[in-house]
Amino acid sequence: MKITLSSPSEKSHKIFWFVVFAVVLAIVIQQMPASIMSGLLAKQSACRVTMHHTIGSIWDGSAALGFSEPNLAGGGCREPLAITERFSWKSQCSLMQGQCQVDIQFVGLDKPLKIYAYPNQIKVGSGEIVLPASILEAFGNPWSTLRPRGQLSAYWSELKKGADTSGSVRINIANLSSPISAVKPLGSYEIKANIARTGTSFELATVAGPLLLKGKGTADSDTKPGLHFAGGAWAAPEVEESLIGLLSLLGRKDGDTYRMQY
Repeated sequence: MKITLSSPSEKSHKIFWFVVFAVVLAIVIQQMPASIMSGLLAKQSACRVTMHHTIGSIWDGSAALGFSEPNLAGGGCREPLAITERFSWKSQCSLMQGQCQVDIQFVGLDKPLKIYAYPNQIKVGSGEIVLPASILEAFGNPWSTLRPRGQLSAYWSELKKGADTSGSVRINIANLSSPISAVKPLGSYEIKANIARTGTSFELATVAGPLLLKGKGTADSDTKPGLHFAGGAWAAPEVEESLIGLLSLLGRKDGDTYRMQY
């Protein structure tokens, strides 16, 4: 009896190396450090939001969020104006369902936040969060001038970004104060934002207080990239003299109103 040993076919070689490549790629992706997301977030937010002190991997880790003004001169991001407490995340992906799910735990959230990523869309579950009001400085004037102190509460519906961009956000700032004003508190305010494929539009209104603010703005709209705001500021008669210095920093005087255009 004659036994003939044949060498593996070219097809078998290709299958073998494909399997090896797939295994190595899966291991590399699984071990990717969480710090990779820091650079991606900074780029997408123009350095307004950054991640700090990241620990773990992109699948299971923790970090703190930093908020700052964008660095218009280029280069690296500026030092954060405010840093939150740490938050943690766990993520998992399913090839069968074609989606990835991220669960975020944070002390300021009313419940764990769920984020779903699909090939052509990202979806964020509705929720509520409490954060320091100082994070508003990262979004430019009038907040970078006011340097707000206190707490803000944000509420949002289900948010979608991609093929079907939609959602709404409401931010309440109660009893806001500022280190550049002796009048405390300055007031309570509300910001309402609507997210659409053409960009984000928002409105600022005063709920109560001696410093009265009102205006509208857009963020990354089709016609105006970046963040833009136009509105007015004025003071209640009984504190107008005490707030003249602050009002002059916010905008140009036009009658009884100080016009804000950023």
